Amino acid sequence: MRKFLISAVLLSSFAAAAPAAAQYYPNRGNAYGQGQGIERQLDQIEQQIDQLRDRRLISNNEARRLSRQAEQIDRLHDRYRRNGLSEREHFDLRNRIQNLRQQVRAERQEGRYDRRDDRRDRWDDRWDD
Repeated sequence: MRKFLISAVLLSSFAAAAPAAAQYYPNRGNAYGQGQGIERQLDQIEQQIDQLRDRRLISNNEARRLSRQAEQIDRLHDRYRRNGLSEREHFDLRNRIQNLRQQVRAERQEGRYDRRDDRRDRWDDRWDD
């Protein structure tokens, strides 16, 4: 009788712990279920956009447009993540983030050239008396 009770207690404890363990077990078979890297990348891009706007290398309109794109990617990531990211969804998000990075880089370069042109114009104006 004692062996039966011990067996029953052990079995019930394992049965109760199994769903809890499965809930917190990371998805080892599919590394695409991990979305922290994507969120971190989007946060870094948004910080970069804010810094470029603060340094006046991009306009407020450009910053808003780029921030909206980052928010759209974040919402898409949330939607994909509900059922776990598939390889295709992860690839899609990575491509969108890469395209956004390229747009930020292009706007930054354009802003640098615009500022140089402004400095040249001011320099030239000093000598045009």
